[in-house]
Amino acid sequence: MIKIRNLNKHFGALHVLKDIDLDVKNREVVVIIGASGSGKSTLLRCINFLEMMDDGGKINVMGKNINPKLDDLNLVRQNVGMVFQHFNLFPHKTVLENVIEAPLYVKKMNHQEARKVGLEILDKVGMLCKADCYPLQLSGGQQQRVAIARALAMNPTIMLFDEPTSALDPELVNEVLQVMKELAREGMTMVVVTHEMGFAKEVADRVIYIDEGRIVEEGKPEQVFECPSQQRTESFLAKVI
Repeated sequence: MIKIRNLNKHFGALHVLKDIDLDVKNREVVVIIGASGSGKSTLLRCINFLEMMDDGGKINVMGKNINPKLDDLNLVRQNVGMVFQHFNLFPHKTVLENVIEAPLYVKKMNHQEARKVGLEILDKVGMLCKADCYPLQLSGGQQQRVAIARALAMNPTIMLFDEPTSALDPELVNEVLQVMKELAREGMTMVVVTHEMGFAKEVADRVIYIDEGRIVEEGKPEQVFECPSQQRTESFLAKVI
């Protein structure tokens, strides 16, 4: 579903991502862990072309090599949904209006069809009863579930999650993780940047540890968490578990 080769990213003199090679298979859940500032979120933003990689790298999505200068990135993003750390909901629109915005204006659905899709997805994430509320009337966990529904409304093939629970109070984290676990059970291809090690152990097919812009270690959760091969991985896990 995703094939990345020789991905580098500079911000001025700062070399944030260094020679990243990564494959993500269909229906696979890949969890990326690492310290703050290690390049995890930048990697996700490059996959969705919210950041442009340096020349020389390649990103292939669903069998197509993407050239940001030639390809319509909005078409790419229709297949690759993204959920951010902060919810980025429109405060002046209701929950349902937030969810159907993209189907209406990007996919050109008629309003009746978009509303039907929006209500079905809100029901899926347990937010149907809040369809007519505004974001400021919701808890952080509820807002993040709406943000997930908004991404799902485009019927993406791949979902990217950039630390979706890090802005939430601890008691609200689980309700968002439950929605993500259900997506994983349904076979959604997912790449998740998170500090929730329990989620990584339970749900990931593969865990990737990034340090200073490089992939240091990757493997099945039990391998990475219980018997890491790299000292840097072991040191990081000792601090967070």
